[in-house]
Order: sequence, then structure tokens, then C-alpha cells
Amino acid sequence: MLKLFLFIARFSITAWLGAAVLFVVLTVMEILSGQFGSIVLDGLVLLRFPIYYAFSFTLLAISLAAGVACWLRSKGKICKLFTVLVAASLLILIGDYLWVYLPLETMLTPLGVPRSQDFPFYHKLTEALNSAAMLINLIAACRINWPGKLELNNVSLPSD
Repeated sequence: MLKLFLFIARFSITAWLGAAVLFVVLTVMEILSGQFGSIVLDGLVLLRFPIYYAFSFTLLAISLAAGVACWLRSKGKICKLFTVLVAASLLILIGDYLWVYLPLETMLTPLGVPRSQDFPFYHKLTEALNSAAMLINLIAACRINWPGKLELNNVSLPSD
């Protein structure tokens, strides 16, 4: 059973990292390309970010649940550290969504309205929070995917 929980934890955190990196790269490329005006870019934000957060919450909740199950079945520190890191990043993203993204969303609607003077602060804050979550999850993914052994009831099991 431990191997199943390890697989789920490894798969879900790695999937989240890949999707988050792809999301960031596409968003930055759209901005830097200069092909889209601010109204189109704002519309893309309103369209994509709810999907990003839903995807993040789903995959990180799965990672967290698998991490907790792994932690309860193993004696080692690998699953414990993974679980704590994923929980921290999930809390960061929930806070970002509730107290940063949602206010940003209201500043962007309706499309085409001038941005408030608070917009740059919230924008920088969401960038910082998402960067922190990405870094924490990168560390968690490296830790849970690193080859090694897990201890289960005084027996060492290969983690692969």
C-alpha cells in the first residue's frame, strides 16, 4: 500500500509542477510577445486563473492526502517532509486565491476599466506567493522522487 501512496504523491506533485511551469511560460510569452492588448491579456487572466487555481487545489490536495497516508505507513522522514511542504504550499495558494487573486479579479472587471492604484501591489504579491509555492513544491517533488529507501515497520523498502 505504501508504494501506491508514493506513486500517487509522486505523480500528482510532478503533474502540478509541470502544469504550473507551462502556465507561467505561456503567460509570460503572451505578455512579452506584444501581440495582445491589455484588454485581451486581462481577459485571458480572468479565463485561465480560475482553472489554474482549481487544478492546483485538486492536485495538491491529492498530493497532501497521499503524503499523509505515506507518512502514517512509514517511519522515515521523507513522507513527513513532503507532507509538510505540500501543506504549506497549499495554504499559500489558498491564501493567494482568497486574499489576492479575488481582489485582482474585481479590479479587472469589467474588461477595459482602468486599473486601480492597488493593482501593482496585488500583482506583485500574487507573483511572490505563486513563486514561493512553486519553489516549495519543487523541493517537495525532489524529496519524494529522490531515489532511496523508506522504512516501514522496521523493514527497509526500495522507494521505486
